[in-house]
Amino acid sequence: MYKYELHLHTQETSRCGHVPAAEQVRIYHELGYTGVCITDHLHDGYYDPSLDDAGWHEAMEQHLKGYRAAKAAGDALGMDVILGAELRFPENNSDYLVYGIDEDWLFNNPHMCSLGHKAFYERYKDEVLIIHAHPFRDCDEVFWDCVHGLEIVNCSPRHDSRNRRNRLALELANEHPHLFRTVGSDAHRPGDQGHSAILTEKRIPDSFALKEVITSGQYRLWCPAYKEIIQESEAFRHV
Repeated sequence: MYKYELHLHTQETSRCGHVPAAEQVRIYHELGYTGVCITDHLHDGYYDPSLDDAGWHEAMEQHLKGYRAAKAAGDALGMDVILGAELRFPENNSDYLVYGIDEDWLFNNPHMCSLGHKAFYERYKDEVLIIHAHPFRDCDEVFWDCVHGLEIVNCSPRHDSRNRRNRLALELANEHPHLFRTVGSDAHRPGDQGHSAILTEKRIPDSFALKEVITSGQYRLWCPAYKEIIQESEAFRHV
């Protein structure tokens, strides 16, 4: 089985990231992962909303520094490094992981985070895969009808995602079984790495392949710290 991290940040791009991209990749390589998806933050506050097209292009060049550094390190180690993003919209502090993108998509869709979560979903739902990251962190209202899936476990040690105490994300996923389920280490600092993964029987070379693996259901969730939630999720899916 091949092993992939789906929620990972770099020091080069995410302001809350404390580990350089190449070091993140090296750590995951030593932990036996086949690949990682770089999901650096992208929203107002990370760029100036008034930027014109030329300014947006420069902003994305800056944004891609973490991914590109990780990709170079991954290529040297034979690891798959996948481009994703973690978006936030004006309504609240909810975050959304986006897969099925490439560099051209970032350059060609300026200020997509200014649309709002519903407008973003309506515009891009047939183009990208939208996963609600840590759905119940700092909020009680989840717009489940504007995403394709939920991160049912988030392993960040510095935030209360209410994974275990109320199992809110798992319960919501069970209420809406069409939603895809993922897990994420949400790695920002040393020691955050390698707490979750998806397992798949085929390699995932890029973000489009990652989207296909998730939407086809050709993967399993792995997260030892929340093994009971993973087992409960698997049992529900096979009822």
